[in-house]
Amino acid sequence: MQKVQFSALVLIGLLAGCASTQKVLDKPPTEVFRSEKSVKEVTFCLSDKNHTPALERDDGSRVVLIKNGYGGVSLAFSIFPDGTGSRIEYRKQFGTIGGIWKQCVGLKGDK
Repeated sequence: MQKVQFSALVLIGLLAGCASTQKVLDKPPTEVFRSEKSVKEVTFCLSDKNHTPALERDDGSRVVLIKNGYGGVSLAFSIFPDGTGSRIEYRKQFGTIGGIWKQCVGLKGDK
């Protein structure tokens, strides 16, 4: 019984340390990318490659969140219209495995 209680306390502690969506979005961008692709194209790519839905905002921008197994936001992408293309603000809360998202913002490989 004590092991179950201890495990539950550890899990609660881990979840409390996970970043909330707003906390991550309020941070300054880790990096900003510009793309000739439209907001819709970049958003679709990020959503499709990471198997996660996008949030459409009233100002025409989109937000794509990549979460860890506990539901904490590890990466956040805010995609804004920029002329005929888009501006992508990338915010990194903590590392994740893989970097397939890089293809969506115009970076090659897994760097």
